[in-house]
Amino acid sequence: MRKIFLLLLFFASFASAGFYFDFTLSPVIRHLDAIHTTSQSQYPNYNDEYLGYNGIGGLVSTRFGGLIKGVVAIYGNIELEITKGDVNGWNKKERSLSVSGKRPGSAFFGMGPGVTVYPFFKSTESIQNFYISTSMNIEIGSGGDIGLLGGNYRFETGYLWQSSELFYSGIAIGADILTTTDLDTHIKDEKGYSIWIGFKFIRK
Repeated sequence: MRKIFLLLLFFASFASAGFYFDFTLSPVIRHLDAIHTTSQSQYPNYNDEYLGYNGIGGLVSTRFGGLIKGVVAIYGNIELEITKGDVNGWNKKERSLSVSGKRPGSAFFGMGPGVTVYPFFKSTESIQNFYISTSMNIEIGSGGDIGLLGGNYRFETGYLWQSSELFYSGIAIGADILTTTDLDTHIKDEKGYSIWIGFKFIRK
């Protein structure tokens, strides 16, 4: 009963909120690493080896939700990230070239809930458009033979300039932590992170 009440309270708060839209376009630097394991029964002379990937590319994300009292935005987040880069560690020579002969890359798609807070919204100073946000996404993708399915935890801050009564634009600075589970039984401890500085457009 308590869970139902909290769920109804959430939807009531969301319904009373104003519409919120957020679009971010940014260059991104992505790092991934993991451990490649070898069966000791079949290859007793081989040890576990490092897998690495470093790439540069682009990140696009959109958020749709509601803004409560002009201070807290609650939304659903959708993001796409694509990079090109280099691999290192185990089997580097073969991993360095894709089937097409081009540099290896990474591609990740994620979606999940998030929240943005404008802590100085009631201030009369210019800092009122400063924000902080976080989101937790289900992430699918891979890069450098690392990662298929996992979780993405994003942290972001930035500053906005008001261009009209409802629309704002500004800069976004962020980072994420990516933890994945690979279906390949010979790869374990997959993880990664990224950083970005980009352009943001908001309707609130």
